[in-house]
Amino acid sequence: MKRNLKRIEKFSAVFNTSVLIVLAKLKYLNDVAALFKQVEVSRAVMKELSARKDEVYSRVKELVNRDVIKLEDVERDFPGLGRGESSTIFVALVKGKVAVLDDRKARRLARDLGITVLGTLALLKRLYEVGKLKESLEELYIKLTRLKFRSKCFGSNCVFNCFF
Repeated sequence: MKRNLKRIEKFSAVFNTSVLIVLAKLKYLNDVAALFKQVEVSRAVMKELSARKDEVYSRVKELVNRDVIKLEDVERDFPGLGRGESSTIFVALVKGKVAVLDDRKARRLARDLGITVLGTLALLKRLYEVGKLKESLEELYIKLTRLKFRSKCFGSNCVFNCFF
């Protein structure tokens, strides 16, 4: 199921833990949530976030309490994946939503199941396209590096190629 994601505003998405962490730490979680018709997280993802009870957990919990993010009471396990990734994929599959994941293995399984997949870089690219990015691409690269962001498409020039 390949979708034209130039207009992701039409779609609903299910977010995994790692994406929420990066977006919250970059202070883009609200901006990204506003790009979608609806954003959901599974209870398994909230459990992973609650293990630290830090600013990221507090921010996501606040957005859940304000109904910006909908909480799905789901915890599933797929072999070889964490409960957060598994539950994200399960909700996306059952409800026909976009799965927002960065883990390579989880992304591969989701695509094999016919789910449209986005990651952190795609969301940041969309913010760039709509003029919501608050810093230069160079500054964004430095911030992502400091957060130890990992992606197949992330290196000194690769992140910039994702935006052009």
